[in-house]
Amino acid sequence: MTTRTTRTTRTTRTTATPVSAKPTARRQFFLALGLVLAGAALVLWAAGRTWLAARWAIPDYPAVHTAVTGAQAAPLVRSAGFLGLAGVLALLATRGLGRQVAGGLVALAGAAAVASCATFWTRTGPVADAAVRRAIAGGAGSGGGGGGIRASTVTVESWPWLAMAGAALVVAGGVLAVARGRRWPAMGSRYDAPAARRTDDDPWAALDRGEDPTLRD
Repeated sequence: MTTRTTRTTRTTRTTATPVSAKPTARRQFFLALGLVLAGAALVLWAAGRTWLAARWAIPDYPAVHTAVTGAQAAPLVRSAGFLGLAGVLALLATRGLGRQVAGGLVALAGAAAVASCATFWTRTGPVADAAVRRAIAGGAGSGGGGGGIRASTVTVESWPWLAMAGAALVVAGGVLAVARGRRWPAMGSRYDAPAARRTDDDPWAALDRGEDPTLRD
C-alpha cells in the first residue's frame, strides 16, 4: 500500500501598502505653525528695537539726538505680529474650511507687515524729521512747531529688514494653511468622547463593549 503525501505550498503575496498621507499632513500642519510662530516672534522682537536714529545740529545750538522704534515708525508691523500669534491659536483650534480662513487672515496680516516695512524705507527722511521736531518741542506727540526743521544726519538700522523677513515667514505659513489646511488633522479629535466616535449600529462594536446586539430594542 502506497501512501501519497501531498504537500501544499502556501504562497504569500505581499502587497505594498501605500504610504498614508496623514504623516505628511501632520508635518505640513506643524510646519505652518512653526513658520507663523517664528515669524510673529521675529516681527515683535524687531518692532521693539530702534529702527532709526536722527541727529539735528546747527551752530550756537545744542545738538539734538533722538531714536525711533519700529512700533513708532510702523505701528502696523507690531499689530501684525500680535495677529500672527493669535493666528497660531486659531490654526490649532479650527479645522477644515475654518482653518483655511484663519490661514488667509494670517497671510493678510503678514502681507500688511511687509507693506508697512517697505513703506518705512521710502519715508525715512520724513520720519526722522518728525522725530527731531518732537524732540526739540520737548515731548512726543507735540510736533506742532518747527515745521522747517530737518534732521542733519539719519541712521537706519537693520531691524526693519528682520521685521520684513519675519512677516514673510508669517505669510508663508498662512498661505500653506490656505492651500493644505483642509486636509490637516484636527488637534482635538483624538480626545473626543468614545460615545461620540463609536457606531451604535455595529454589532461587533457592541460585543466589544460587552453588550448583546440581539437584545436591542
